Amino acid sequence: MADFDNEELSRVRQWWAANGNALMIGVLVGLIVIAAWGGWNWYQNRQAAAAADISAQIEGALANGQIDDGVVEAVERLENDYSGTPYATGAALGLAGAYVADSEYDKAMQHLDWAVDNASEEGMRHIARVRKARLLWTQDDAEAALTLLETDHPAAFDALYAEVAGDIHAARGDREAAHQAYQRALDALPEDTPRQPLQNKLADNAPTDDAGAGSEQESASAS
Repeated sequence: MADFDNEELSRVRQWWAANGNALMIGVLVGLIVIAAWGGWNWYQNRQAAAAADISAQIEGALANGQIDDGVVEAVERLENDYSGTPYATGAALGLAGAYVADSEYDKAMQHLDWAVDNASEEGMRHIARVRKARLLWTQDDAEAALTLLETDHPAAFDALYAEVAGDIHAARGDREAAHQAYQRALDALPEDTPRQPLQNKLADNAPTDDAGAGSEQESASAS
């Protein structure tokens, strides 16, 4: 039994001599990875908490469309130091909206551009892009707005993109293009979403022939 134990011990020593360094390196690498992951999570949580505090301080002002030096500085701080958090994107969108309300379109565009380029969440990026398209339209650049709305996007945002495109076509008097866009938006609308507003837009922009046919049917029914 003792000979067997000695033999096994000898084999273990031989294996350790041949593989011990590699094993220790593997263990150390594993520990470093775990520590780095934990440190990254701690950093991310710390960043999010700090960004939330700054966002809370300006939330009321942005909701009321108030713009002052303190609000602008806070938003820019979020954009510069906490760009990886959704609070930064939310603040950028809020400030852009306040600037639009004050007709300061160039300043609004700067923050919408930032949100499109830096949003940490895909949904907020698409909201920013659609708002940018609306702002381009407001600035009489409908072609640029429509081009922006043709950007590839997930199917979940089809209704949002298509409705804004329909609004632009309708404002330009292109009833056919507006009707097609509104139909795409209606087809993509989730079932639990109110449909009447889009249906009204669709009906208001029905092709002239369809509108005439509808009037004839109403006249025939009345007689």
